[in-house]
Amino acid sequence: MVVFTVAESTSRVPGRIRVTGAPGEIATAFAVIADLEPVEWVPGGIECAPLAGGRDPVDQAPRLAALALPWAEAAGASPPLPFPAAVGGGVYRRSAGHAAAPPGLPEIVLVAGEGFGLAEHPTTGMCLDLMRLLPDGPALDAGCGSGTLALAWARLGRGPVLAVDLDPRSVTHTLESVVASGLAQSIVCRRAALDHLDRLDIIGRVVLANAPRQAQDALLAVPGDPAPPALLLSGLNAADMDDVAEQWTARGMRVTGRDATGRWQAAILAAS
Repeated sequence: MVVFTVAESTSRVPGRIRVTGAPGEIATAFAVIADLEPVEWVPGGIECAPLAGGRDPVDQAPRLAALALPWAEAAGASPPLPFPAAVGGGVYRRSAGHAAAPPGLPEIVLVAGEGFGLAEHPTTGMCLDLMRLLPDGPALDAGCGSGTLALAWARLGRGPVLAVDLDPRSVTHTLESVVASGLAQSIVCRRAALDHLDRLDIIGRVVLANAPRQAQDALLAVPGDPAPPALLLSGLNAADMDDVAEQWTARGMRVTGRDATGRWQAAILAAS
């Protein structure tokens, strides 16, 4: 077992490591392992490429130091991963070049593309963590971007999803990841402006809206009587979140929770 202090690790993060452990031990530590870019299951453990996917050794050093399992530097090149892997909200999101999830951990496979929210944007992580507070049922991913929230909702068995975005590149991106994740039976994706949605696209659906203010205003323009059973809003600063939440409150919703990461806000609203 190799152990570095954080200071030492900053300048000595290996390009590839082998983490040793039983499958259950690796599964327990997989939130940390995912941040170290797992790339291949091997006998007795899993190999990671901590500097792949654009990872910074300054960020990876404390993660490597926090790994509770034995590890050693391994031979082999650092593969060209398109974006970092991560575990959040009970789901592992990865590229096709990453190692598959251990048994029992739900995963989604994201294809590289131009949709928002593909990698480590803080609003995506907040939304994934907060989704557990929402009721199960059909969902609308309003402004789906890369489709991460729609994919996670469907993979976790929460319900079917309608994913919409005005940008055709986002729709293509989402559809490719839906296919890569094997979720074509659970997610419908189409191009649409949020202010042109039919009220039936919202009624009865949990709304996931990780989107900027302009998109949030467009969503508010959709007639919705009754209001959706629940909302997850993000992609806004504090002042905009206050205003958007107040407008939803006037339509019969109430704020049941808020979170923040840096300047970004997220809020859960439920029907009154």
